[in-house]
Amino acid sequence: MHRKGNFSLPYTSSFPRKRESRTWLSFLGTIISSPRRGGLRWGYIFIVAISLCFASCKLPTAADDPNIVSNLRFTPSAFDSFTKNTEVQYTLKNPVTVSISIVKKDSSGQEFLVRTIAEDIRETKGTHRHTWLGDTEKSLFAPIGTYIGIVQTESQRFEATVLVFHF
Repeated sequence: MHRKGNFSLPYTSSFPRKRESRTWLSFLGTIISSPRRGGLRWGYIFIVAISLCFASCKLPTAADDPNIVSNLRFTPSAFDSFTKNTEVQYTLKNPVTVSISIVKKDSSGQEFLVRTIAEDIRETKGTHRHTWLGDTEKSLFAPIGTYIGIVQTESQRFEATVLVFHF
């Protein structure tokens, strides 16, 4: 049975973008509560649309934020791996699961893994540091060159470069 007047949809307030979500739900509630037009109940159309979206759409998460990782850098940005090591440093806007690796590009632009620093670790909001000794997965010194440090979240990849040299 169709009712005139206010209509409210239950929802949780844990959406990352609360203002947009509340506006969207309010808009749908207004349409659903509108009277019949042209023999159709508009509410049923939009309820089906909501059901389809929640069944197949992915709601945004904190990891989808394009600014979830900031201040990504190596300190120092160039180092002699025979005598020193470097730290990959970054700041997280929210808690998220990350993987950190070091890769190198060959002359064709293909990336190959040099070292996995951390894999699927849950990090808290704030600044984090992980040390790279300048070695490979086989515990050998990485050759001279430019390397890429990658911080990977569920859906995004962030990069910084570091130079390895030897005296």
